[in-house]
Amino acid sequence: MGSNSLAFSPSLASQPTSDDVLSEALSLSSKARQLDARGNYSEAERLLHHALELLEPRLPTTDSTMAALWNSLGEIYLHMGRLDDAERWLHKSLDVSVATRDFREIATTRENLARVSQARSELLKAKALLMLGAPDDMRCGNYRCHRGLLRTPDLRICGGCKGSFYCSSDCQVCRHSHGPAAIRSQPHPYQRADWERHQKYCRQGSM
Repeated sequence: MGSNSLAFSPSLASQPTSDDVLSEALSLSSKARQLDARGNYSEAERLLHHALELLEPRLPTTDSTMAALWNSLGEIYLHMGRLDDAERWLHKSLDVSVATRDFREIATTRENLARVSQARSELLKAKALLMLGAPDDMRCGNYRCHRGLLRTPDLRICGGCKGSFYCSSDCQVCRHSHGPAAIRSQPHPYQRADWERHQKYCRQGSM
């Protein structure tokens, strides 16, 4: 009888389950990415740290969900220009992704780490990081490209800096080759920002 009373205790029933917490954390992460896309980096950073605070007591540090959140946080710090913070969180993410053999996440995180190196004008280091995924596990350098993992023959290297890879000239400059024409005609801020970012260290202004 006492056992049944405990099982239906209102205080226990009100405690969130692991699934509830995971769902909330993923929702926070999704909102953070939307804010990041709009340039609201501080609020995106706050939401991601909240998501991590929810999950850290419940998930092992080797969990792929943690790696994805750390990678997202690293991306935000990269957009904020906080390169040391970006590098720290991205390396945490990469260590887990390598251990779990999550090749898509590995390629994504290496791309972000290469961007850190590019921002520091360490172009040879950036290219070396990207080439670690050759020949089968590389990514287009455009954040908004949805083609996923690509093989080296599917990519073209920038003719200027020789340190960035794109699946097409559209992805490098600002237009995007995927989706309806109406969407392509209005590039996402990430697409514009990618060329704006890229040309800061690239030796030539076009492909």
